[in-house]
Amino acid sequence: MKPIHLNLAARPYRDYRPVYAAVVVMSLLTAFLMLNNVDTYYRYIHETRTTRAKIATVEQQAAAESAQAAAVQRRLQAVDLTRLGAQTRFVNAKLAERAFSWSALLDDLESILSEDVRLTSVTPTFTEAGPVQLTLQLESKSPDGMIRTINRMHEDTSFRNPFPRQETSFEGRYQFDLHVQYLPAGASQTEVTR
Repeated sequence: MKPIHLNLAARPYRDYRPVYAAVVVMSLLTAFLMLNNVDTYYRYIHETRTTRAKIATVEQQAAAESAQAAAVQRRLQAVDLTRLGAQTRFVNAKLAERAFSWSALLDDLESILSEDVRLTSVTPTFTEAGPVQLTLQLESKSPDGMIRTINRMHEDTSFRNPFPRQETSFEGRYQFDLHVQYLPAGASQTEVTR
C-alpha cells in the first residue's frame, strides 16, 4: 500500500532562499561599488582642486618670470652697446698703460742696443689685446747701427716685426726711427698671434 501524501498548501512550495541570498549579495556589492564611486568622485574633486591651485600658482610664477624677463630685455635693449664698447676699450687701454713696466722695457732695450746706438725717444701705443706698439727714435755713430739693432730685435723674443720708418744722417751721426711690437717677458705668447 502506498502512503498518502496530503498537500494542504494553497499553492505549491518554492524555495526562494537562494534568490534572496543572491539579492542580498548583489545589493551589498552594489552598495559597496556605489560607495567606492562616491569616494573616487570626492577624491577626484579634491585632487583636481589642489592641482588647479598648484597650476594657478605655477602660472602666476611663470607670468612674473616672463614680466621680469621682458623688463630685463627692455633694459638690455636700452643699453648703448657702441658707447659701452668704446668705454670698455678706453678702460682696457688705461689698465694696460698702468700695468706697463717701463723698467722692464728699458732693460730689454738695453740688452739689444749696441754700444754705438743710443735711444732718444720711446712712444708706446697700447692696443686692446696683444703686444704694445713701440715707436723708437734712435741715434747711431755708424751707418750699420740700424741693421744691427733690427737683427738683435729679431733674435730677442720680446720684440716682434721691427720695421724702419726713416733714416737721416748729419755730422757723422745717423738717426733712425723703428716701429716694433713689444711683448714683455711675463706676457703670454698667445697675445703675439692675435
